[in-house]
Amino acid sequence: MSLARSLSLAPLALLLTGPGCFLANSDQLSNIEMREALDEVVLEGQGQSVENEIIEITTDFTIGAGVAEAAAALRDAIASQIPCSTITADNDTLTIDFGVLGDECVYNGHTFAGVVTITIAHDPASKQTTVDHSYQDLTNGVVTLNGSKLVTWTDAARHVVSDLDVERDGKTAHTSSDRTQTLLDPAAGLLGGIEINGERDWDNDKGNWKLAIDGVELRWIDPVPQAGSYTLTTPKGKTAVLGFSRVDDDTIAVTLSGGRTDRVFHVTSTGVVSDEGDA
Repeated sequence: MSLARSLSLAPLALLLTGPGCFLANSDQLSNIEMREALDEVVLEGQGQSVENEIIEITTDFTIGAGVAEAAAALRDAIASQIPCSTITADNDTLTIDFGVLGDECVYNGHTFAGVVTITIAHDPASKQTTVDHSYQDLTNGVVTLNGSKLVTWTDAARHVVSDLDVERDGKTAHTSSDRTQTLLDPAAGLLGGIEINGERDWDNDKGNWKLAIDGVELRWIDPVPQAGSYTLTTPKGKTAVLGFSRVDDDTIAVTLSGGRTDRVFHVTSTGVVSDEGDA
């Protein structure tokens, strides 16, 4: 090889192998992949927000004489909070019909449509109550849920196992989860926020995503947690770690690690994401 050609290749060799290498580690996320990972988490979080609101309105009962009486009591409680819905109780099963979005059935400031069917069961020996949910085109106008969710709860915690299709903007992801929820403020109920531990995964047109949930604190109005961390494994087998901290009542900072540098994003309660640059 000539000296001239050796010198012409030297800058390329430095870029590929030198200390300031611009060739990304194959295990690292590019900036585009980091933003894509966050967008996926936000979308899943919006689906969880709808789930959490339905948990809130379908656990407002106590087991007294039996599950049929509990279903009837829950029917009356929901009717008082959401008079625009049509609610029927049949023994241990309750059906809530929010109608269509044009009916403007509003709960907690959100307009709901679709049908929720729940079945209540209680085991006196273990003091556990289970509420089996079925969603048919349940939507808040942003995301739509179809599928099932089983909530097993005591006074101290709720164990949630879900199997759902989540649709937004014409795209659908199949999602499943196994999570334990505890209340941050028992006196405030779900409105006071919850701590979640567990796992969630979903499949969409990009592949399979796996999310490990570690001590996150979540309010039902937010699409991402206000504390704790997520570890997300992308369809390409890369790992992103997301840490959360609250900026103000409407905004949460998400610090995303897994790329060449850590990056900070701000996420609003409506799911708007802005890139704030390197951490």
